[in-house]
Amino acid sequence: MANKQQIEKVMEMFSSATGLTAVYVDIDGKEISDDDQFPPVCQIMRQVPHLRKHCQKCAKCGGFETMKNGQPCIYRCHAGLADFAVPVKSRENTLYGFIISGQVRLEDDENQVKEFLQQKPLDLSYRHDFAAAYSKLPVFSLEKLSASAEVLSTLSAYYLPSILNEEEAKPAKEPAAQAKKHARSKKEIKQALKYIQKHIHQPVTLEEVAGHVYLSPYYFSKLFKKETGETFVSFVNRQKMNLAKDMLANDDLPVSYIAHSLGFREISYFSKVFKRYYQTTPTSYRAMSRKKG
Repeated sequence: MANKQQIEKVMEMFSSATGLTAVYVDIDGKEISDDDQFPPVCQIMRQVPHLRKHCQKCAKCGGFETMKNGQPCIYRCHAGLADFAVPVKSRENTLYGFIISGQVRLEDDENQVKEFLQQKPLDLSYRHDFAAAYSKLPVFSLEKLSASAEVLSTLSAYYLPSILNEEEAKPAKEPAAQAKKHARSKKEIKQALKYIQKHIHQPVTLEEVAGHVYLSPYYFSKLFKKETGETFVSFVNRQKMNLAKDMLANDDLPVSYIAHSLGFREISYFSKVFKRYYQTTPTSYRAMSRKKG
């Protein structure tokens, strides 16, 4: 994975300054860093397959919430711990994954340990060290955790773009790769594709992207279709539906959350577009993919 050792040096700097652990994950929330970089309580949970999946899903959702908001987002993981994420991006805004940190209890969370341990099924009854590890997690105020998140965001923004040279490493995912082959000769279309990829989790309009590459909407629309082989709206929707398909098949996120995370304000319209591409509704597709799995 892209320049893992150099990224881990940035995480070590952050950990030395704040006392918090930091972990590098890909855009699906799956660990790139070694498991021993997690605090003991997280290591124990990740040894249980279904809890590990919950951990990965939390990391993924937290990362994309940060991308949508444009700033570090503090969130609760499934175990009730306070986490935050910052994106790992290149100079060209290609997303490689996220650095996840936190894994702390917040002040006034005295009942959090008891509530989590009472959940069923945890499959952790055989780990006598789990309750002790959970109780020994650091306790932060929300203000201190927010300040730590800003530190990691600042370090990442300063160091990571230069580390992640796109000529040296392949990105974790490149939704527009196929279209880029057709657009190689056109600088404006290359810039447009990168802009679309960066904002794929938001509503993206033709006028907005045309303005970004300093072309009139009419000329940009014609050029885009000539170079990519499809209309702007069709291309953007196809990229969004490809992401939606993966999320439906691999995650338990509500359809409404998936729709909103891809920039659709109305779930009914999201379902209509999805059905246009896959001849079935999002809910039916999820059910069929689970049966096949």
